[in-house]
Amino acid sequence: MKFTCEKALLQSAISISSRAVSPKSSITALEGILVNATDELRLTGYNLSTGIRTIVPAEVTEPGTLVLSAHLFGDIIRRLADDVVSVSTENNMVNIKCGMSEFNIMGSDPEDFPDLPLVEYEHTVELPRNVLRSMITQTLFAVSTNESRPIHTGSLFEVGIDGVTVVSVDGFRLALRREPLDRAEGGTFKFVAPGSALNEVEKICEDSDEKVTIIQGKRHLLFEAGATQLICRRLEGDFLD
Repeated sequence: MKFTCEKALLQSAISISSRAVSPKSSITALEGILVNATDELRLTGYNLSTGIRTIVPAEVTEPGTLVLSAHLFGDIIRRLADDVVSVSTENNMVNIKCGMSEFNIMGSDPEDFPDLPLVEYEHTVELPRNVLRSMITQTLFAVSTNESRPIHTGSLFEVGIDGVTVVSVDGFRLALRREPLDRAEGGTFKFVAPGSALNEVEKICEDSDEKVTIIQGKRHLLFEAGATQLICRRLEGDFLD
């Protein structure tokens, strides 16, 4: 594997994907970022409940795939000068060059990195990123932290022909936000998204009016904002009426 990339772009992609990296895991690969260089450069973090994949512009001269320690890789790139970063691998040894700096670190086998779940399309809805971010911000604080009622550790999304409603409840307080809807496909539907995943979606959705697409599958949800995708499990159960 061999590619070159602007330091600022690579650092941003590492920061985004590492939000879904496990700090400690029995599967060592989950403590790293899956770096996949084909015709584009994709970085993936996954903790078995939430996965984040982002695409970063890069010039790939030799395709390949490797898992790199999220903490070590991110720390190295953050300390580099604002220049073009060159990354090359031989077996599992990774060489990182930028300006006068050069580092050699060990990667690990990508076969140990679990595949992200596939999201079977059932329904989809689009919202401006700043609107979704605002809806999450104004309701996430009321998500329950009590694991005895797992369904309330997430927020309920209800999508209808007149708009979308987000509701969070923790047994003491309820937060609700409604917003008119431009377009929804598949009729009316609802789902419960985990609060931990919505916390990451809030960070991914920068303050812009570009669209974020939410796709509901049978067991999972996909949030797609530009070059970044977040996949998480749906919470099942009876949400407070």
